[in-house]
Amino acid sequence: MKHSYSITFILCFFYTVLNAQTVDFPDDQNFYNPKVTTTEKTIQEPDISTNNAQQLQNAIDALEKKGGGTLFIKASEKNKIYKIENEIILKSNVHIKVAPDVVFTTSSPRKITLFSAGKQEETPISNFSMTCSDPDRYFTFDFSKRIAGEQKGGSIAVSLGGVRNFKIADLHVKDNFTQFSSITVNLLTISKTEFLFAKDGIIEHLKTENGHYGYGTVQNQAGINILYRNLNGEGGATLRLESGAIGKPHVIDRSIRLDKIYAYNIQCKNGQAAVTLSPHTINNGLVTIDNVKAVSCEAGLIIASGFLSAKKGEKDKSGTITPGYAYGYFDSNSSISNVTVVYGTQAQLRPQRRAFVPCSQRKLLAQTRNTDLESFKGPTVAGIIYFALDGKEKTKGYYTVNLPHFKMLDFPTIDGQLENKKFVKSMKEIIKNCSYSGLAPVPKKHKKSVNKTKKKAEN
Repeated sequence: MKHSYSITFILCFFYTVLNAQTVDFPDDQNFYNPKVTTTEKTIQEPDISTNNAQQLQNAIDALEKKGGGTLFIKASEKNKIYKIENEIILKSNVHIKVAPDVVFTTSSPRKITLFSAGKQEETPISNFSMTCSDPDRYFTFDFSKRIAGEQKGGSIAVSLGGVRNFKIADLHVKDNFTQFSSITVNLLTISKTEFLFAKDGIIEHLKTENGHYGYGTVQNQAGINILYRNLNGEGGATLRLESGAIGKPHVIDRSIRLDKIYAYNIQCKNGQAAVTLSPHTINNGLVTIDNVKAVSCEAGLIIASGFLSAKKGEKDKSGTITPGYAYGYFDSNSSISNVTVVYGTQAQLRPQRRAFVPCSQRKLLAQTRNTDLESFKGPTVAGIIYFALDGKEKTKGYYTVNLPHFKMLDFPTIDGQLENKKFVKSMKEIIKNCSYSGLAPVPKKHKKSVNKTKKKAEN
């Protein structure tokens, strides 16, 4: 049930009786404990306008001035599309309930965030929410006509920075393989020495389709004590815990990190992975995740090692580490339990990782790039891409994550043995000398374009 907080993942009845891993999560009140005044305001339908952003912002601001309350956003049968051409700022103490027939969309020619909180203010935004008026249904963000692949078509439904005591739920994002994740949880820089980031919140009941390989449903760069629940992503990474954009601030303030991140029921289909851990230069804390399923994705999980970038000044060209930086990791008590990886042939594959595909499966690789302009369609590579397991030294960015009750289904076998690996631990494990490589080259010009736009996205 969507709002339960003590969870047991049931693989099947008999398997559960003998082997089930039970994971107890803190009560919801530990993450989100709202205070809602009786003041209410209702928008019955979108104005007939080329931009409904001001209509929505005015209603939010009016409630904030009254000390908060609940804003109901509704739609009529003939008028349900809210066109948003500039960013709407969510405010403290304002709780938004969106009717399930409401559709938010944009025609902005540039990258755009539709709703944000704690991205501009110098104090945390707290006690706020944006959910559906029917918690069993979704309201919609329609990015299906945005430009795929290129940064100028990038679209973000909700972006969070310095926020506290919050809840975002019930979003259905219809994407078009655009850059940027549907929801981003990133750092807010106030000054050279002051920063804000998310703490104490719930993000749940999300559905994304046609996600870009390098992005997906949720990307979290920094945050403490956050619960993710019931995330379903088609394309990209469903839950990406990647702290690459906060390297410089972390040198100044070591509290900026990912810690006490909980997640339950995270699913990926035809994408990159259900969960990605990528610490870069940050000594991240505890991650506890349960009930993960990936169907026809590059891998079920991607657990990356720590990484230092010479381009970002974290080390020099000779490899000498810049003072203040170190290889990142996640706490060794972190766990991802009850993981099921189902083999499929519609996964999004990073160009370099196609070389992990067994020779007998190379004919399943597409020879042209996907619509996202980055990935190639192909078969599931392995159970887990686990580069963090390629060494034992935490000081070099290596770490382990507990993986109780992990299984792989429907993978090809040879003489009863799985042909694909459970773990791929290093780029050294690429498979060479296939009679048919299936590895269409990626033009150098395109590589530079992709790297440039992804670098901008991180910053």
